[in-house]
Amino acid sequence: MFNPSIAQLHLDSLLKEHQITVVKWSSNPCGKAWVSKREVKIPKPTTVENFCVAMHELGHIIENASKSKMPLYRSEFIAENFAMSQAKLLGFDYTHYKERARRYIIMCIAKGYVRNLNLSRIEKDVIKFCRIDFKSWSGKKVFVSGWGSAVLTRPLKINIID
Repeated sequence: MFNPSIAQLHLDSLLKEHQITVVKWSSNPCGKAWVSKREVKIPKPTTVENFCVAMHELGHIIENASKSKMPLYRSEFIAENFAMSQAKLLGFDYTHYKERARRYIIMCIAKGYVRNLNLSRIEKDVIKFCRIDFKSWSGKKVFVSGWGSAVLTRPLKINIID
């Protein structure tokens, strides 16, 4: 069961331990991390989703998941796993967030594919998490919709066009 007080204490502890500064509290479940500055814009952890978004941004810094050192989908996958591990550690039910994360990683891979990402290099742990055969996209146009938290009640749509 989610407890916002426990979530805030955990967040405060990680911020202090890793010397991360919150430059702005986001009013929606979105965030941003400036890895080199050790700064984040995150929502207050008032819900599981907000907690996981905050942990995701901290994960970019704590796990050193910087976009400049790896493909975007990989840095986002690492940050998402950090977020979910923190929710699990505190006993929070993050089932809804896990689906949001899965869809987000798929969207990042689709974005990368448009920019010539080699689909055969996607790691097995990412493929397992996404439950998608990305090699089936090869040589085709791919459109992904339905990845955001607002549409999780609808199926993820992936249109593959020859």
